[in-house]
Amino acid sequence: MRGYPSGDDSGESGRTRSPISSTEESIMASLTIAPRPIGWMVALFAVQLACSGSDSGTSPPTPPAVTIAKAPVSGDNQSGTVGQALPNAIRVLVARSGQPEVGATVTWSASGTGASVNPVSGITDASGLASTIWTLPQAVGARTATATVSGAGGSPVSFSATALPGPATELVLRSGNAQSAEVGTVLPLPLKVRAEDQFGNGVGGVVVAWQITTGGGSVSPLSSTTDTSGASTAWTLGSGVGAQAAQGAVGGLMGSPVGFTATGTPPPPVTVDVSVGNNFFSPSGVTIAAGTRVRWTWTATGAIPHSVESTGVPSFTSSAILTGNGSIYTFTFNAPGVYTYDCAVHGVLMTGTVTVN
Repeated sequence: MRGYPSGDDSGESGRTRSPISSTEESIMASLTIAPRPIGWMVALFAVQLACSGSDSGTSPPTPPAVTIAKAPVSGDNQSGTVGQALPNAIRVLVARSGQPEVGATVTWSASGTGASVNPVSGITDASGLASTIWTLPQAVGARTATATVSGAGGSPVSFSATALPGPATELVLRSGNAQSAEVGTVLPLPLKVRAEDQFGNGVGGVVVAWQITTGGGSVSPLSSTTDTSGASTAWTLGSGVGAQAAQGAVGGLMGSPVGFTATGTPPPPVTVDVSVGNNFFSPSGVTIAAGTRVRWTWTATGAIPHSVESTGVPSFTSSAILTGNGSIYTFTFNAPGVYTYDCAVHGVLMTGTVTVN
């Protein structure tokens, strides 16, 4: 049962009073209220202050949260040249309860050497929008920039871009220099150059012309087109023993032409085989060209010792006395003449000749 405060009602006739709560009644019961109109009004005011919000148990409402997101036209996923600004600004939309938030501070950043944003921070406009110009770093590849609003939901917002190489400015040697191989053969590794932009990124689509400059031989192909790793050609050496040279060139590029050197080595000598049997050489006489190598291979059965011993003039270096099937002795004959030899163990019973033309 709710009651009303008692006291002198003079001057209050005809006014309807609102009922008071049980809490208010309890507090008022502990008070001594003067029997004057002002007395119970002051008391009631004190009760209302003391009991403010006590029945509901609720806190003051929380302000609507601020959020940040990419703008409908955001500038995300662009491509551009390294070290250059992207064609379009990147944009964010800041809102509160779905409505544009004016005056919010947005901080921008971008990663990578040479990357920048301008401005670094800005204020949202009447539409809740803020933007910046993103300059890409010096290296190619996938890149990221961010927009941050302190305390906002969705913060930070990330933007992606692809940094592409700039125009070619230089031709550089990549691999294949200073090799050696037998004359008339293809070098083990191709000759390779790379076209690069001002920051050292590989540039594709550049045509490289190849040619031999010293020593004869050939390159194949005569021209090749770069990808980002470069362009290459195979070099077949000429017939000359010693230094040879080739080059790759692109007109207008610093470092062009790029030179390569190689060394042609003589081919291994032709080999003629002679068997060392039981008391015989087979064949007992061979005729060869100067520079040919003779290889004697022990084929005798059992542990019978044999050797190849020079016996005349001109002479050659003799072998040791060797025992066992599979032993080998070789000698390269460079000077013309008729060379005689025998076995140091069996003497005239086991002889042979090498005729060098």
